Order: sequence, then structure tokens, then C-alpha cells
Amino acid sequence: MEKSSPRVLIIGAGGMGKWIARHLWSAYQVWITDSDKSIVNKISEPLNRRFTDNPAYDSYELVVNAVSLSSAAGVIRKLKEKNYAGTVVDMSSLKQSVNKEMLSLAGNAVSVHPLFGPGARKLEGKTVLLVPVKDRENEVKIANLIFGGAKIIELDASTHDVLVAHTIQLTQVLSIVASRLMVHDSDLMGTSSRIMRYVEAASLYNSSQLVGEMLKANSFSSELFTEMKEVINELEHGNVNFKEPDNVKELYDRIYSAMESGCI
Repeated sequence: MEKSSPRVLIIGAGGMGKWIARHLWSAYQVWITDSDKSIVNKISEPLNRRFTDNPAYDSYELVVNAVSLSSAAGVIRKLKEKNYAGTVVDMSSLKQSVNKEMLSLAGNAVSVHPLFGPGARKLEGKTVLLVPVKDRENEVKIANLIFGGAKIIELDASTHDVLVAHTIQLTQVLSIVASRLMVHDSDLMGTSSRIMRYVEAASLYNSSQLVGEMLKANSFSSELFTEMKEVINELEHGNVNFKEPDNVKELYDRIYSAMESGCI
């Protein structure tokens, strides 16, 4: 690696922290840190040789915030206390609180939410949400530079967090409900039940902490639960009787049309 390549510090050595470190490896001098020093034993080579437990922030042109949701705003505050003037990229899954902190950063502030997990091998066909902080045009350029090949979609912080509630959190909550109510004997499951178990596993895998943090931190979580209760009440007491075959077929047709148009 050339000495002239920019230095980047990844804060957070969890799944996405390690993913962004590997992703940037060929174009940057990558270093990684985590408040849990023992995590270095879980990092494979060559990244484990780039672990630092006491980083000098000013020596890095780029800092990526990839810590847990509950710690994200605190990291931004620490960077402000250190008067860090480089580029900060935050990868949190909720944006209202962290973006407020990022507004007063001295340097560039780029707030993104990759809509994929740490198992992604390439960015083609993937989506990264960008929530502008203070210099939209510049932040779009930086996001495209870091996540080249992915589709960058811009949203404001409030719209982003509502979207998270209705996509990620809704899937997680439904998976938890299904897991509590579904028959657990695989010999007694039908095809749909078996498929649902895969959905549960994919939705909840390695994210128990994140599920709880999102429900607690997202100001729109309570609205999501209210909307779910309203739908259940409509199914039981409303004018649309889903016990009628025609109504179920209408729902099926809508879902199938969405699948054919590429929405699913």
C-alpha cells in the first residue's frame, strides 16, 4: 500500500465495522479500534494487526463511526471534544439524534445507513441511505466515493427513522411474534411455517441488542405498535372481512403485483 493513501480509523469492530474496514482496505490505510480491547482476538488477519486501543484522531483523514446504536451519539461528542476536523462518516441505523450531534462537527459530516449486512461481498445492486447533515452536495460526493457501485438514496432524518420503523423494525417485531406463537415441532410445520422460520432467523440473527436499541431509541416505535394494533383490530372488527376468500385473494394479488414490479 502506498504511503500517500489516506488514513482511515474505523471505530467499532463489530460486523459492519469489520465490513467497512475490508471494503476500504485497498484504497486506504485502514486502522480499527473498539472500546472492548479483547475483541482484537476475534479479528482475522491482516486487520487484527491494525487494531489500535488509543488512537490519535488527528492523524486520520477519515473516521467511520460503526459502533452500536446506543453509543453512536457519544462517539460523535467525543470527536467534537477532540476538535477533530477531518471527515466523519456515521453508519447508525437511526439518524435523528446522531445527526443533531454531527451538525457541529468541525469537518465534513456524512450520515449514511447501508441497507445490507456485513455479509455483503459487493455493492452493485445494494442501497445506501444518505441523510444530509450540513453540506448536501459534498456529502453526496463523499458517499459515492466510499460506497461506489451502490445506489445512494437521500432522505431527511425524520423520514429515515419512520422508514426504519416500517421496514426493519416491523420485520423484527413480526418475527418475534411469530416465534412466540408458531408451533416449534418441525414435523408438524407446513411449508409456509418452515419458510417463516427462515424469515425469523434472517431478521433476528446476531441483532438481539440492535432490536432492543431500535425499539427504545426510535421515536416512531410507539407509532408502529399503534398502527399494528389498528390493523389487527381492522382484521377482527373492521369492514374488510379477511375471512372472505375474495378479500384474501385481493391481498394476494397486490403482493404478487409488487413482486413482479421488483418492489419485493
